[in-house]
Amino acid sequence: MKKLLSTGALLLCCTAAHADPTDTISWGFSFNGFYDSVSDSFLPDEIISGSFKGNDLDSDGVLEKGELLSLVVGELDYIACASTSNDYYQCGASSFAFSPDAGLHFSVGSYGQDPEGWVGGGRLITTGDQHYAYDFNPNMTTERHLYWTSDTRLSMMSQAPEPHTWAMLAAGLLGLTWRVRSQARRA
Repeated sequence: MKKLLSTGALLLCCTAAHADPTDTISWGFSFNGFYDSVSDSFLPDEIISGSFKGNDLDSDGVLEKGELLSLVVGELDYIACASTSNDYYQCGASSFAFSPDAGLHFSVGSYGQDPEGWVGGGRLITTGDQHYAYDFNPNMTTERHLYWTSDTRLSMMSQAPEPHTWAMLAAGLLGLTWRVRSQARRA
């Protein structure tokens, strides 16, 4: 009975590596192909990419904004930058939802200007709709509008599990190996 219980405990360690709903979920993504309103053309090589991490705390199979640890789009982490917002700079994510079945949906933005309002810029990205970016200074203003179309493609890449997940799996497998070898020696 003792052998059976210890073997069961080792098997549980192996399976527990993927059973905890609070394990960090990590994904990379890229949206490829957008309609550019200025050039009035579809740009198949235009890419918006990033990554996100979070914990499905309510175990509903959907990762939501309140469960995110990071949301990087381009080079900016829209979860981390929210804490740096002030009178002259605003940054953050207004919505986020991801599930393998329903896909990826988010809206993020950042904008800022100098105290006098002479120089500034920003961007707004809403999946399924548009990516809008602008910059201004006393000499000129530039704007860019990229729109999602039916030809815009989403690619998702699951990231490697967190180190504690690998450690738990390795410990369980090593324990099982040791158990099998010790039983083989006794036989």
